Amino acid sequence: MIEIENVSVRLGGRVVLSDITATIAAGELVYLLGRNGAGKTTLLRAICGIVRPAAGRLLVNGRLLSAVNRPAVEIGVHLGVDAAHPGHTARRHLRWLAHAGGIEPTRVNAVLDAVGLADVAGRRIVDLSLGMRQRLGIAAALLGDADVIVLDEPVNGLDIDGIRWLRGLLRRLVADGRTVLVASHLFDEVARTGDRVIVIGDGRMLADAPVGEFVGAHADLERAFLAVVGRSSAEYPDAAGSRVR
Repeated sequence: MIEIENVSVRLGGRVVLSDITATIAAGELVYLLGRNGAGKTTLLRAICGIVRPAAGRLLVNGRLLSAVNRPAVEIGVHLGVDAAHPGHTARRHLRWLAHAGGIEPTRVNAVLDAVGLADVAGRRIVDLSLGMRQRLGIAAALLGDADVIVLDEPVNGLDIDGIRWLRGLLRRLVADGRTVLVASHLFDEVARTGDRVIVIGDGRMLADAPVGEFVGAHADLERAFLAVVGRSSAEYPDAAGSRVR
């Protein structure tokens, strides 16, 4: 479970997030939506303990991550494909993460198999395609077998086979009772797999609702989103011509 309680974040003297409150339960796939610069990645980084909130608190499975001895087994994180040293091989990168996180090294081969990278595990990361690096980042998130998984734009760079694979993986994680939070711009995937959406704009919470309820009378998820974030109905008409709250 992830509990976000009245969280505000300031970076460089600027308020990036303001009074965000939400709970993502076990067995739930929640998508975090927002325009570029809305604060999605900052919120994910705060949840993972990379960014310190100026106010409020963030709990993972009922505890502050700062009080956890091995955070890598509490929360699995993939926040971007550039996190790995390009000169390392895929296997070496995961072995380093396992050592740093106090994770059994046998997990490395298990997650390489799980994400379909076993055959390229000896290749340098710089030589991997974007889709392969996305899979490697997802493997890193799975390494600690954590109950909470946080992913930032994991679909970017995946081909159709990769997208279908990720779709199935996310639903299996949820079926296994894990908490999954994903930031995404791909509304088709949100509509296909999501249980709930959280929308933020200009650092503030704009909506938090089950996908079907959020769409409501709008023609689709895209139009519901545009209504919430403030695009004019004349430019992007929806089914009802109304604003979703």
